[in-house]
Amino acid sequence: MIPLLASNKEFREVYDYYVTRVKNPLKRRQAMVAVGCKLIRVFYAVLTKGLDYDRTKMKSDIHRDSELIAA
Repeated sequence: MIPLLASNKEFREVYDYYVTRVKNPLKRRQAMVAVGCKLIRVFYAVLTKGLDYDRTKMKSDIHRDSELIAA
């Protein structure tokens, strides 16, 4: 997961969301597991349904209104 988070902007944004959200923030290792599960779900959808990878759809379930902790 560490190389993926270092090289992929979209998955890094998902990881940062999980770590910095106000309600129920995850610890770093927990966020890595959550992003890994999301990666598996993306692979599954691409392989079984024949869909193309869509980065906006992948990030659509993350709501970033005012839920972030000020860093």
